[in-house]
Amino acid sequence: MSSQQRTVIIFKSESESTDVYAETLLGHNFQPLFVPTLSFGFKNLDQLQAKLQTPDKYAGIIFTSPRCVEAVAEALQLAELPGGWKLLHNYAVGEVTHNLAMSTLQQLFTHGKQTGNARNLGDFIVDTFDGSRNLPLLLPCGNLATDTLLSKLIENGFCVDACEVYETKCNPQLAECMDRALKAENIEFLAFFSPSGVNCAYEYFKARNITPDQWKLVAIGPSTRRALESLGLKVLCTAERPTVEHLVKVLLNPQESRERLLRERLDVA
Repeated sequence: MSSQQRTVIIFKSESESTDVYAETLLGHNFQPLFVPTLSFGFKNLDQLQAKLQTPDKYAGIIFTSPRCVEAVAEALQLAELPGGWKLLHNYAVGEVTHNLAMSTLQQLFTHGKQTGNARNLGDFIVDTFDGSRNLPLLLPCGNLATDTLLSKLIENGFCVDACEVYETKCNPQLAECMDRALKAENIEFLAFFSPSGVNCAYEYFKARNITPDQWKLVAIGPSTRRALESLGLKVLCTAERPTVEHLVKVLLNPQESRERLLRERLDVA
């Protein structure tokens, strides 16, 4: 590794997007180290499978993470998703989730991939939905899902069938992975991708009596920033959306992110 490269520890499970992240970050002279913070286990797949067989009873489906798409694929047990879903109002919170639905669910197209987080997706659905609100939107979710999206939709007259289909836990190998990652040279940034990832990583730091503030903390999305701040940690900058382009943007120009956050807080006040 070049001494000029700045190391970024990324608290994110390896996925199809990992190579894209690595290539893009290396191209901007950042050395990425991926630490899988979370582990996942599916549940209630029989219930989900039954719901998937009746697209005529739904207005559409909402995917808030890649895990939700994987749960649907797992519930189908290699069978095809009933074609009726393609005629409905389907949504995904980000590009990775959108692409996964396209590749694993018979090219199921979803709207809203540009929104990047649950709050923005809720606004997008409310603003653009032109179907019947008498039928529910199917919302496969995890055990740590927040009520942000659900509350937004219900407040605006939508019916939502939320189905808890996976559990999120701290990766049992997290400590081992972190011990190895912290031996790297030129560590400058820690980038967090989810509130649950923040909590798991914080438990590691607390157990090792390590102060995370000795590095520059980067949040992916506002909910992750709030999770860090709730622990009394100072966030250097916040990426607007969970893409490598938005991450690189704030790493190269953290001041712009801080100024945007200040404007947002002044607008709320």
